[in-house]
Amino acid sequence: MELELKKERFACYRALPQLFDTHEETAETIIPDYLPDIARIVDAYGCLLLRSREITDGKASAAGQIRMTLLYIAEGTKELRSFEYSLPLSCTFDGRTGEDAVDSCLEGRLCAPEIRMLNPRKILTRASVELTLSPYAPCALTMCSGVEDQAAYQIETLCEKREIPMIRGIREKEFTFADEVLLSSTKEPIRELLRTRCALRVTDCKEIGNKLVLKGLALFEALYLDAGGNIAQASSELPFSQILDGLAEEDANASVRSSLRLTGAEIRIGSESEPDNDRLISLKLSISAFAVLSERRSVCCIADLYSTSYELSAKTENVEFSGEPASFMCEQIVREKIETGAEVQSVLSTDISFCNAGVSLNGTAAELRAAATLRVLYLDENNAPLLSERRAEVSLRTDLPDAPLGRVGVRDVCAGDISVSIGADGVELRFPVQFTLSVAETPCYPCLTSLQAEKRVEESAELPSIILRAVKQGERLWDIAKQYRTTVDTILAANELAEESAALAGKLLLIPRRR
Repeated sequence: MELELKKERFACYRALPQLFDTHEETAETIIPDYLPDIARIVDAYGCLLLRSREITDGKASAAGQIRMTLLYIAEGTKELRSFEYSLPLSCTFDGRTGEDAVDSCLEGRLCAPEIRMLNPRKILTRASVELTLSPYAPCALTMCSGVEDQAAYQIETLCEKREIPMIRGIREKEFTFADEVLLSSTKEPIRELLRTRCALRVTDCKEIGNKLVLKGLALFEALYLDAGGNIAQASSELPFSQILDGLAEEDANASVRSSLRLTGAEIRIGSESEPDNDRLISLKLSISAFAVLSERRSVCCIADLYSTSYELSAKTENVEFSGEPASFMCEQIVREKIETGAEVQSVLSTDISFCNAGVSLNGTAAELRAAATLRVLYLDENNAPLLSERRAEVSLRTDLPDAPLGRVGVRDVCAGDISVSIGADGVELRFPVQFTLSVAETPCYPCLTSLQAEKRVEESAELPSIILRAVKQGERLWDIAKQYRTTVDTILAANELAEESAALAGKLLLIPRRR
């Protein structure tokens, strides 16, 4: 006879295996007619704008652009000029996301671009982008928590509490952030913007009530020519916040992982209300916020069962739980010296980019590594802008957290605030390198899917009704009760024991048999 099971169902998401792609764009670009010829390239900076991603029939693609800024010395002058252009970005990830994937988080890193002058009017750009796509699929988890008519079939169940990782919701929001940077009164007005940089950072994201409150920073830096023709620099940290939908009910055990993606940027001198204000820089950033809401839910699962009067035939299947990978941050202070070959009068800007991040495991120990490109833009003793760069390998050894391990990878690597020290033969950079490590835990539990009961054939009346039995090392009363088709409560009562812990190994127990 087929018995009806009690089941708990949870609507959630599965985190599917991440997809990775290293994409390279190469293009030749003509300098516009309104700009002078190139005498010498000084520097090039790229900004990655990831505008969209799409999953179709299990294949994932991403699109956007690399917005480049070229700084060069104009031919016949010593004047620093600027030229902005874009490289289109379009790629398809190798591998499949799974046919049921409906949403994804796209993250990217632009490696240090290379620019070469082909002639005074043409340049060659080679830019490499590392992309990571984290797909998600909706699912319904079903767990067996009991049996209907349990008493009628004299069924004993052994239930275990399990902490199940579960993704409860995926939230995404596109928004625009606008702000202004005002120069201090001690600085000359801006004549021309040469180069701007903007990076996004999440500072906090938490659930308050049934809403998500996300806070972040836009890290802004501008290089410009002032009214006197001198190269100057301005920087600012611009805070912003956004509210996203949370879960329908507030959950104290919920956790949130969020990320920000820059999809567009408009930066100019002045503002709409003050278009002629040459001491003001206005920003309008297009941002995509992605948040994953997770929890660890305590679920009662049937680990074992038997009947004192019926023969039971049970079927189980392994259920895999795929929660959001846990994130752990590791940090190490790095010192690197860049030889300039010229006397450094002042440093205009520094930039550190990373690529080829990876992790090697040895038990619970991990070695994190990444290739770093360090760049310093400076003025020499003749007030001429020069760039020096070098490549270095950064590594960090760390112990993994005391937690079940699954897939381990480097989610992100970035440099913190950079301290600059000018020496006689170069520049020393001191900065923290922050590795963000992801550990994807995918526990698998057996789950009861069907149960049949047949009336047990009566045993011989010659069998003793009570047995004297010693408890073996590591044996549970559950195991003894199941063996002799009785119950734990019956054994405790027969031996006048208040709780199972009193039944120590080697202790003799009276075991009443169910007849």
